[in-house]
Amino acid sequence: MFSNHSANHVTTEQTQLYSHLKRLSRPKGKLFRRCTKVGLSAGIVTGMILSTLSSVSPTYAANDGQASPGSTLDRAVSRSSSGSSPVSSVTSNTAQKLHYTQVEGGYYYTVALRSDGSVWTWGRNLLGELGISDTIRYRHTSGPVRIPQLSDVTAISTTGEGYSVAVQADGTVWQWGAGRAPSQVSGITNAKRLTAGSFTSAALLRDGTVQTWRTPPLKLPNTVNEDAGKKLMLHRISGLKNVVQTTLFGYDGYALKKDGSVWTWKEADEADGLPSKAKPIKGLTNITFITSKGGPLMALDSKGRVWRLDVQGKRVPYHHELKVKKLDASSNYVLLVTTKGEVYSFGNTVTGKQGKIKQLSDITHVSAGYYHSLALSSDGNVWGWGGDKYQEAGAPATSPGGMVYIPVQAKLGTDIYVNGKLLQSIYPAVETSETLQLPIKTIALALGATFEVHTADGLISHYTLKYNDRIIAIKPNELQYTVSTLNKLDPQEEQVIALHEPIGNYSGATTAPYDMLQGLGLNVTWDRSAARVTIDEVN
Repeated sequence: MFSNHSANHVTTEQTQLYSHLKRLSRPKGKLFRRCTKVGLSAGIVTGMILSTLSSVSPTYAANDGQASPGSTLDRAVSRSSSGSSPVSSVTSNTAQKLHYTQVEGGYYYTVALRSDGSVWTWGRNLLGELGISDTIRYRHTSGPVRIPQLSDVTAISTTGEGYSVAVQADGTVWQWGAGRAPSQVSGITNAKRLTAGSFTSAALLRDGTVQTWRTPPLKLPNTVNEDAGKKLMLHRISGLKNVVQTTLFGYDGYALKKDGSVWTWKEADEADGLPSKAKPIKGLTNITFITSKGGPLMALDSKGRVWRLDVQGKRVPYHHELKVKKLDASSNYVLLVTTKGEVYSFGNTVTGKQGKIKQLSDITHVSAGYYHSLALSSDGNVWGWGGDKYQEAGAPATSPGGMVYIPVQAKLGTDIYVNGKLLQSIYPAVETSETLQLPIKTIALALGATFEVHTADGLISHYTLKYNDRIIAIKPNELQYTVSTLNKLDPQEEQVIALHEPIGNYSGATTAPYDMLQGLGLNVTWDRSAARVTIDEVN
């Protein structure tokens, strides 16, 4: 089930790859229900593989004139050699200022919100799950991808099936996935939080009321977008005020009010139907958090006790031996975070093991993806474990079966600035153990440079990068490149400059070590602590 995919390329996957998406019949009504579940395999691979993480020193600069012909650029590289648990790693995103504030896991993908309001995704992009394009088919990402044009985001939510939403600081709502590129949800201008649902989605407004809309149906490639141009129908849920949280399961909606009471309503399964008036759920008082993501409603009370509603609607205690502060659930398992910051997993877990995740501590938030689990620590780091064949856990799999048994730390994601402007790229900068690899074709386009691939006998012989009067030539798998000038009035000898890594291919893009760009006479700086690489012309 969790077979490894080693191909680092973009591929066009044919329609049969969507055969795992099953449509469920509606309990009532004639409209065709959108996909609510993605086929889940029953087998769970077990075992224990230890993952070791390395961290690169904070700031590197590659400026023109630093390297002489044939020399190796001097860079300090530090690695953590302690055998401590991942969360106690010396690498701290708090010290880096930028950090993750929210993380959500789905079917082979992850969505994360960063403290600067940017949204980052990783994993598989089959139907626009990563928010970068509804036509690009990522087999997997080698680093976090920033969703272009989406900024000032304060909260995110995903159905887990590919559809995600985000709210910006100005109260507007954006959606992507399910075969669609990012777009604004019209008509909502004062949202505070969001809940993406399989059939309907909900916006908690700043005045404590709730509005819902029908989640767009799944759109497969090369099919007509039937809902394009249609006016979005928004419904305000009657009977709700002073709401602080919402959750959805199917056509059932739930709201947690400021006074600790929980209310429920029914969404209409007909396109022109209206939702029912909300009513309180008996037996649930002093509640601080709710979720119905995995099916039956689960509620956390002010004493740290978790309750689950049974089929009769009665509350049933759930692991009351634990004092809990946060929880999340999928259709197969539940994640609990105790007041001590420890994580417990119960049910058909992503690793086949139940109980305490011993390698995690000081956790504030968890997300139960379909095949992988995620945790957010108080220092803003994201940790992933479970199924990882598309690197949805945040790092390469640590077992031959495409699994991660010991939580691995996801990278922060690196912004690329070219001449002071943020580069909007569907391909990420990828941090390796030695350097930072950049999508060179996208960089060249932003610079106004020319990047060419040269072949001989059907194989790549070398690459060239031309900018102003300079030209770089580099061969595949070589740890050096040559620089020559095209200015015949000021001829210069050809320079040979060493690299720590050769030109590569990550996440479907041809990439080059960031410092190779110095050969073009540019100022190039990678500030790891700020998660930023800057490429500027020399004044």
